[in-house]
Amino acid sequence: MPSNQKAERHGASAKYRIFRANKTPFDMLEARNLSLSAGTKVLLRDTSFRIGDKDRASLVGLNGTGKSTLLRLVSGQLTEDGPLSDGQIMKSATTTIGYLPQEISFEGDLDKTALQYSLEANKTLHELSERITKMEHELACPDQDHSSEKYHKLIERFSDAAHDFERLGGYRMQSEAEKILSGLGFSSADFLKKVKEFSGGWQMRLHIARLLLQNPTLLLLDEPTNHLDIDSLRWMEQYLLNYEHSYLIVSHDRFFLDKLTTKTLEIAFQEITEYKGNYSYYEKEKAERYQLLMSRYENDIKKMADLKAFVDRFRYKATKARQAQSRLRQMQKLEEGLQAPEEDLSQISFSFPKARPSGREVLRLEGVSKSFRLPDGAMKNVLRNIDLEIMRGDRIAIVGSNGAGKTTFCRILADEIEFEGKRQTGHNVSMNYFAQHQTDNLSPEKSVLEEMLDAAPSSEAQRRVRDILGCFLFSGDAVEKKTSVLSGGEKSRVALAKILLQASNLLIMDEPTNHLDMRSKEMLIDSLENYDGTLLLVSHDRYFLDSLVNKVFEIKNGSVQVYLGTYAEYLEKAEKAWEEEKKQQAQAVAKQEAERKAAAAKPVAKKPAPPKANRKKIEAIEKEIQRLEESKKQHEAMMAQPSFYEKPAEENRKANADYEEVCRELETLYQCWEEEAG
Repeated sequence: MPSNQKAERHGASAKYRIFRANKTPFDMLEARNLSLSAGTKVLLRDTSFRIGDKDRASLVGLNGTGKSTLLRLVSGQLTEDGPLSDGQIMKSATTTIGYLPQEISFEGDLDKTALQYSLEANKTLHELSERITKMEHELACPDQDHSSEKYHKLIERFSDAAHDFERLGGYRMQSEAEKILSGLGFSSADFLKKVKEFSGGWQMRLHIARLLLQNPTLLLLDEPTNHLDIDSLRWMEQYLLNYEHSYLIVSHDRFFLDKLTTKTLEIAFQEITEYKGNYSYYEKEKAERYQLLMSRYENDIKKMADLKAFVDRFRYKATKARQAQSRLRQMQKLEEGLQAPEEDLSQISFSFPKARPSGREVLRLEGVSKSFRLPDGAMKNVLRNIDLEIMRGDRIAIVGSNGAGKTTFCRILADEIEFEGKRQTGHNVSMNYFAQHQTDNLSPEKSVLEEMLDAAPSSEAQRRVRDILGCFLFSGDAVEKKTSVLSGGEKSRVALAKILLQASNLLIMDEPTNHLDMRSKEMLIDSLENYDGTLLLVSHDRYFLDSLVNKVFEIKNGSVQVYLGTYAEYLEKAEKAWEEEKKQQAQAVAKQEAERKAAAAKPVAKKPAPPKANRKKIEAIEKEIQRLEESKKQHEAMMAQPSFYEKPAEENRKANADYEEVCRELETLYQCWEEEAG
């Protein structure tokens, strides 16, 4: 495309311009004089920013400032009937963009396997792979005339395609796809499962895998951590730390941003401002900039007051009239440029209502187990024989991989579901529980304000309602919205705000930060730091947990392991345990491989040919040995996968028992073969 040719419109009038890389600095993408609006709301006004080569950048700002909309615009996803935009977005001729939205539709891809879906990241290699598979079937057709010219040309085409596939890295790509899928938590058995068999969260992980395989020069990631557990989040961080190109991340996980980014773009007051550091640097630098601007503003106010005093005193005095007029002009000029620095951090704060203190022991579980029946009729043990106690003042993080049973555990603590075993509540315990399904309890015909006022237990609490709603991004006319028209995130914020009106001395919260921006999250942290009851939290947000907890319950393979200390201290211990587990797995695989090679290298004495009468029996034994050896290989490959050890203990025991049975049968057949062969 010529360097001055404009591409298709995005929204109303924003345009992409492709420029030649050798005529520009190293900037991969640049937005100039960009304006963006959604309906009557102006998101950006005549602002500019750049993403350079190998930039590790974050995009931050309050909810509703336009972060996701901007990513959609840059990626080319905005439609003509979407938000309106103006200005130029320019990118180099070599820039390729990969975009991860917060939500995605998998229509048309549902019957593909996880591995097939991932491998479609590279369209050329995917089409080549499909052609090779088709030619393999043609070559294997029994009706083929092997002496025909058509057959020989098919062989040539097959050979050329296989060569091209190898040259373009096709075989490496499959290996890379399996590596990425494993890192994101998929087992080798999952590779062959169809997309439609996975939940929405796991489907999003598939999209992440496909996006990473595309290896674009600019990754746009909108809340990439939403669907990741601790292990896959750790892997994702390491992958991005080693990523060879640029990325721009929107995330409310400040640990994630601090670890991965060296540049911060902030959307505030319809402008984009650049800070040359990670999120913590941005917070500090922004506060310092604000203080500097405030000092200048206060100095200008004082200077104006001094000028005004001089003018008022001498403007009618003949000997000072000229000086007074000069001071008046100075004062007017100062007044024209005088503007207080804008501060977007609300000073509103809130605290939980006080409740009577509980007894020393708050909750006790004895022999608690919980199972669910799967669609195929099998039973899945989520928790097995749990014994633990929760004491007054405990501030506990409940952690574990997705599907480990964190929500089930919370519901047992809240006495919301049936279970086996005993749950005992301590003296004078009053509990509040924020669940992920809490939005189901909202009345669709009520407004946000009515919902809150009805939940307020006293006139004092009713007076705090608007302040609390302001903390959770409901102000002005937004409080009059019916809850039936709210988005899922907005409903979640209303349900969380209602919890804050109720007095309790035991608070259980399951993913309370999912739909909060940084400001709201900080306000919630401040309030929970001052909460004088017992606190249990489920969250993927490491900063949130590390700010609040002094104990960790890790749910894994149906059991609960207790760690004393902060969440950061738990992560350090878990990292060491994870590394040790990987080391032991590698040693086990190496030992099995060494034993296999030693057995293969062992010399076998030549034996005379067996009598004809035994030949059929020997062939049958050899066939069975071959089948069992293949089964043994499959078991060993499965047991070598890190994900094998994350499965429930009962599944691991069964797999080990099956493996040992195969080995025993093989040993018996080897002896039979030796006896029959003489």
